[in-house]
Amino acid sequence: MNKWFSKNVTAGRGFSAYMAGFQDWPFPYELVLSSSEMKDAVVGFRDWLMESPHVTDHILAGILQPALVEGEDQAFFQLFGPLRLLNKALEFNRAQRSKASSTLDLYIAQAGLEELPQPLQDDVPAPELVKRAGKGDIYQSSLWLGTEPTYTPLHRDPNPNLFCQLCGCKIVRLLPPSSGDRLYFEVQAKIRQRGNSRIRTTEMMQGKERKVLHDAVWNDGEAGELHEAELSPGDALFIPDGWWHSVKSKEADGRLNGSVNWWFR
Repeated sequence: MNKWFSKNVTAGRGFSAYMAGFQDWPFPYELVLSSSEMKDAVVGFRDWLMESPHVTDHILAGILQPALVEGEDQAFFQLFGPLRLLNKALEFNRAQRSKASSTLDLYIAQAGLEELPQPLQDDVPAPELVKRAGKGDIYQSSLWLGTEPTYTPLHRDPNPNLFCQLCGCKIVRLLPPSSGDRLYFEVQAKIRQRGNSRIRTTEMMQGKERKVLHDAVWNDGEAGELHEAELSPGDALFIPDGWWHSVKSKEADGRLNGSVNWWFR
């Protein structure tokens, strides 16, 4: 995947010149404003874009505005914008790191590979393992691309999953079905609600559920039978049907991180 990404000694990981041809392609973004620091980073990014002499940057700033207007009532937002928005976020984060200031968290999450431009689809063909396993039916495939830290709370998928790391490093923590069931329902009891554990939902991405799930898997050390895998670029992890998992980037300094996965049956 060196075709998509480049690494500069001073700038860190970023997109290659090849990706410049896809800067205006639309993607689904996630934005989490669960702390004042996160909100301040988004405000700073919007203002930085507005200071640009380029009209295209002002348009990008407008994409962020609904999240800032509604941010007092909710912490999780789904936006649509061009790849250029992520590229600008990486540029902003480089400037923020040089000042030791907070970086921006912006994530292209679960973008269907079938919705990418054809050249990018051709760059990430389904592995033979996926095409030959089971019925050979690829249920869904997704691209995950954003600034670090990235994080997906504990959940389980309805189908087997092959998860491949493209850029940066991610850590995956997994629990077998029975242990995961027990931990998940303990969390639900603690926050007194019922959740849908079989998909990555809006509820688990914000509020109490997000925090308690994170603490249970990453901080408490009480999740029995916990397995951990660290994935570097080129690594792949098979996640069996029904196995619980939570995923986060290894680093948290605003650099680029990317993954792709296939659900199959």
